[in-house]
Amino acid sequence: MKLNNLPVVTVQSNSDGLEALKLTEEPFAGIIYTYGRVSFEEGDKLKIKFDYSIVDYADKVITDPKPFEKYIGDILVELIHRGIEKNNLTYTGRIVTGKQIGRAHV
Repeated sequence: MKLNNLPVVTVQSNSDGLEALKLTEEPFAGIIYTYGRVSFEEGDKLKIKFDYSIVDYADKVITDPKPFEKYIGDILVELIHRGIEKNNLTYTGRIVTGKQIGRAHV
């Protein structure tokens, strides 16, 4: 399902059966990932911290994770804004073991 003009669609993760996001635009088109824990850090500027897990690299090689983390961080911020606007923000916690999980600060 396309998420209202965002460069992602929801897909089912083959590894755990839960929903994941698949990027639809280059340079990261085809990469499937999930978000993990999300938190906020206050300071001069509010920063968002989040964990993520890449389910499928789609034959892409990410040598520098910063541009990818900024890209999916911007998507996450937009998803949070839209969830707040629609009063439809849901958290479903889970623990992922045995997978590569990234941690990002945006």
